[in-house]
Amino acid sequence: MTQKHSELRVLVVGQAHVQTEFQRQLADLHAAFLFVSRTSDLSQLVRNQELIHVVVLPTALQKLDWWTLWNEICLLSPRPALLVYTHTASFQLWSSVLESGGYDVIVEPFTDEELQGAVLRAARSLEDESQDEFRDFLDE
Repeated sequence: MTQKHSELRVLVVGQAHVQTEFQRQLADLHAAFLFVSRTSDLSQLVRNQELIHVVVLPTALQKLDWWTLWNEICLLSPRPALLVYTHTASFQLWSSVLESGGYDVIVEPFTDEELQGAVLRAARSLEDESQDEFRDFLDE
C-alpha cells in the first residue's frame, strides 16, 4: 500500500556529489529527499511503493540506463512529476521529455531559486491532475 505523506518528497537521481548539491540547493523547500544512483535502487523504491512527488533525473546517463530509469519511474503510483536536468538543451530534447510524459527540462547551471521553482511547479502540476495526496505541502 502506498504511504501518504504531508511533505514534499523529491527523488534525485545521480551520483553522490550531485545528490549533495541538489540537497543543498533545495534545502529551503524543507522536503524529504530520496536519492538513487542505480536502477536497482529505484526498483527497490517501486517495490516498496514509495510515494514520490517529483523526480529529478539527469540526461547524462547511458541511453539504456536512462530509459530503464524512466520506465521504473513510470511504475510509481501515483506517477510523480518528472523534471529532467541537462547541461545543454535542444527543442528535440524538451519535446521528447514532454511527449514521454515528463514535466519539464531545466538547464544547468541553475540557481537555488530556479531549481526550487522548477521543483515546486512540477509538484503543482500534480495538483492540477487532482491528486489529493499532493495538496498538503502545496498550500504552505
